Amino acid sequence: MTLPPRRVGIVGNREKKGARALIPALARWMREREVQVLLEKGIAGAVRGLGSGVPLGSLISRVDAVLVLGGDGTFLSAAREAARADVPILGVNLGGLGFLTETAESDLYPALERLLQGDVEIEPRMMVEARVRSRKSKAPWIESGLNDVVIHQSDESRMVQLDLRIGSTSIGTLAADGLIVATPTGSTAYSLSAGGPIIRPTIEGLLATPICPHSLAFRPLLISAGEKLRVRVGHNVKRARITLDGQVSRLLQPGDDVEIRRAKGRVSMISLRRESFYEVLREKLAWAGPSTRTRIRD
Repeated sequence: MTLPPRRVGIVGNREKKGARALIPALARWMREREVQVLLEKGIAGAVRGLGSGVPLGSLISRVDAVLVLGGDGTFLSAAREAARADVPILGVNLGGLGFLTETAESDLYPALERLLQGDVEIEPRMMVEARVRSRKSKAPWIESGLNDVVIHQSDESRMVQLDLRIGSTSIGTLAADGLIVATPTGSTAYSLSAGGPIIRPTIEGLLATPICPHSLAFRPLLISAGEKLRVRVGHNVKRARITLDGQVSRLLQPGDDVEIRRAKGRVSMISLRRESFYEVLREKLAWAGPSTRTRIRD
């Protein structure tokens, strides 16, 4: 990693008008400061006069940092690629809640000034890896994600039955709409909606959250990052699917074995915030409400 960066890649959601509108002035601003700019192919093709751009994988290999314009979905796609090359990534929120894209559009240029001065922190975030072993395939299917791995029914509103083990210990058979295994970063995403707890992103662990379990005995479970969760798809389950970060998926067959564990790679997130994670939570989730801050007395 090179900070402050002299080559910056820009990735954006071409479907967002705000991202397209930002690009010309942003590229000009950087070039005036002698920073080389590379545009990802998708967003470059949506803006006239800026060339054809380069594919995401090629862009990542040629830059010192990546700037993502969009929401968390755009960030997740870029983050998986950036992790492979250990290139730091900064998100600018043009979407909704934006837990991953921490910089607001209104703060873009002050944030970039700090980035070019090297006045930022690099926060490594653990990723989750899924390995699927099927009787119909000799080689395992392996993918990694920043937020979560979800096992669910593919196209019907029916339960799945999953035999769960942690290491060599059997946890039991889960009958539910599905299972989410989230990283601490992903604890504020799908897992939170399914009733899972919020975990500080720098904590090392994996969070297994059942989706609408048939038995109330199954509850979210935080396991050590060094442990492996093993899932076997029930033999009566048809058209189950495994999905990472809501974007990468494949069908599962009855009897398939899925091993979920901490990935070797990490995402290097560029952080400009000075407030604590809990202050960010209060802001994003509006815990403080409309009233002003109050201080708890000792």
